[in-house]
Amino acid sequence: MSSRPSDLEILIHDVNSKCASLKSAVVLLKQSTKEETQELLSLMIQQTRNLTQNITDFEKSWRGR
Repeated sequence: MSSRPSDLEILIHDVNSKCASLKSAVVLLKQSTKEETQELLSLMIQQTRNLTQNITDFEKSWRGR
């Protein structure tokens, strides 16, 4: 058995990591200044785009098998 993580394991790790970042950003939003809010929202948008891309890439590789 290989110790190399599968594509699905990598995707799960990436999704969990990005979701943790989003949860942290939401907590910080509650106590942020206007400027910090804009920065946090930008980070959240980027993380969401990254999640979407990770899932799209996984789907393409999975369908291509």
